[in-house]
Amino acid sequence: MFIGTSYPKLDDKFRLILPAKFRDRLVGGVILTKGQENCVVVITRAEYERRAEALTKDVVVGTQEYRRLTRHYFGDADEQTLDSQGRILIAQGLREWAGLGKDLVVAGAGKHIEIWNPQKRAEFMAATSEEFANYSEGEVGQI
Repeated sequence: MFIGTSYPKLDDKFRLILPAKFRDRLVGGVILTKGQENCVVVITRAEYERRAEALTKDVVVGTQEYRRLTRHYFGDADEQTLDSQGRILIAQGLREWAGLGKDLVVAGAGKHIEIWNPQKRAEFMAATSEEFANYSEGEVGQI
């Protein structure tokens, strides 16, 4: 499980040093792909494949819905292996999708990691904090 938040910087070659506490679960490599609310998702290959199967399971191949989903989820996805310093490269398409600059927010999100533009994440968290505070146990389980 990935939990916690850090505030690293992207280097001049568009590499991110992942937080040390996440690295041991990512040594086999990761997939970076578009996430909802315009963040970048870092996920293990096994979890990515599980989600890809679930995403396309009930969608008819060849339909407009299928094309839209697969183009976004697979088209800009990028497979990376952490280097000896725990760095991964964030590709241009993903940086543009998330509006990433030098300053980043890296947040654990359970089964994946999210990379955010700090301003976008702050806006998202502020906009959804009241909703989170008022979730009932039946909606998300007991918290």
